[in-house]
Amino acid sequence: MKNTIQILSLAILLASCAGNAENILEKPSESVPTSEGIPDLIEILDGDENGYINPYEALDVLLQLNKEQNGDLSINDLKSKASAYLKEKDKEILEMFNEVDQNKDGEIQIDELDSFEGGFMEEFAKEIDTNNDEVVTFSEMKNFDFTALALANEVEINERIHTIFEEYGNNVIDLAKVDSDKLGRYTQWDENRDGKVSKEEAHLYLTADNIPVEFTVEGTTAYMEGVITSALPSKVLQLIFEHPELTTIEMTIVPGSIDDEANLRAGLYVYDRGLTTKLNSRSAVASGGTDFFLAGKQRIVEKGAILGVHSWGGGNVPATEVPKEDPVHTKYLEFYEKVDVPTSFYWYTLEVAPAENMHTMTEEEIKRYKVRKN
Repeated sequence: MKNTIQILSLAILLASCAGNAENILEKPSESVPTSEGIPDLIEILDGDENGYINPYEALDVLLQLNKEQNGDLSINDLKSKASAYLKEKDKEILEMFNEVDQNKDGEIQIDELDSFEGGFMEEFAKEIDTNNDEVVTFSEMKNFDFTALALANEVEINERIHTIFEEYGNNVIDLAKVDSDKLGRYTQWDENRDGKVSKEEAHLYLTADNIPVEFTVEGTTAYMEGVITSALPSKVLQLIFEHPELTTIEMTIVPGSIDDEANLRAGLYVYDRGLTTKLNSRSAVASGGTDFFLAGKQRIVEKGAILGVHSWGGGNVPATEVPKEDPVHTKYLEFYEKVDVPTSFYWYTLEVAPAENMHTMTEEEIKRYKVRKN
């Protein structure tokens, strides 16, 4: 089945790029595409980098490249773009590698990292060291599945729940007694909205926070749950193409995103399709989940729904210290403008809570920033 999918994806690629086959045949021989560069094309079509290509991954990549080209793509155009993309990707990984490689010897010795980033990087490097030789090479970092690292397994989830609840000394967390720097996150876990969080509620939320988004279609509604990954654009395209009757995406628990660019791209697919996004009275979305919700042409927020916002993180400096004219802000500002959300919403999210915390939007804020839209 997987080989069939790969063949089908390549067929989509050739059909999308070639245009009129007769026109290609009429071109001089030196302009006829060759097989050189095809491996690069195949590699970039694997959007989630899991070693397999499905047709919707291929479609997502082709749509991106076509948008950049602002017109039809020849196969030679694609080969050139694929090569440039992979070189840029390698450059970014090499920059990350060199930042951690403190003695610049081309290898990262794990025992040298105990003081780097408070010891966090040492544990991180052990995961990347796939042959367990206490050394991380550039090849290991390049081929590592960073998405998998971000997702906890069942044992890790239960350990986290045990640690958190041990701090509060019982089987329930009373939100009225939680420090302000943790309140926004724990509020998301309160599934029945009674002001308390049980271990079962914590487990429900944290499980959703550690599985990639899945959609369950019932009638004209797709129910969405999970954390947003690089696979979301292809999943949304599949949803749109295989369920033309779909009118609404109802989000249940969507705690955030580990790939902002993929999230914004998927959101625009939703917006361009004219789909409605909905939060019911038990919904809890946050961070990138809130951004995805804002992509609805109509946006329904029922009383009791929780929307969490905070600043993005991961850079060398906090987002609030990055100059407003810096290009890093552009993709977010363009997205909000496209989906009819005031760009002031973006600056508000940067200020209202740092990346490590979460702010629950009030009803007044929901109205002020046009989050609800009929």
